Amino acid sequence: MAKGKKYDFNLVLVDGSWTAEIVRKITSKKTVVSKSQAGFASEEEAKIWAETELKGFLQNQIERNARRIRLVSESVEESAEESDESEESEASEKDDA
Repeated sequence: MAKGKKYDFNLVLVDGSWTAEIVRKITSKKTVVSKSQAGFASEEEAKIWAETELKGFLQNQIERNARRIRLVSESVEESAEESDESEESEASEKDDA
């Protein structure tokens, strides 16, 4: 499977002003706009905004994914501990019988 950019930006000229869009690639043919800003006087201003926002957007995604991984691993550890405790209590009940 080819690795491509999941997030990128587009610059669009609308009625004499520039619009910058942060887009997410869903499939090879479909994209969705995650964030946009309109009203830039020049393409360069729009590009600077888009690059800055894209970096911040990607950093937020990285931090969010790290939090999710940490929460899932904590949940798995808690489940494993509960499972170990229930197995130990079942074993001691059998020994008592």
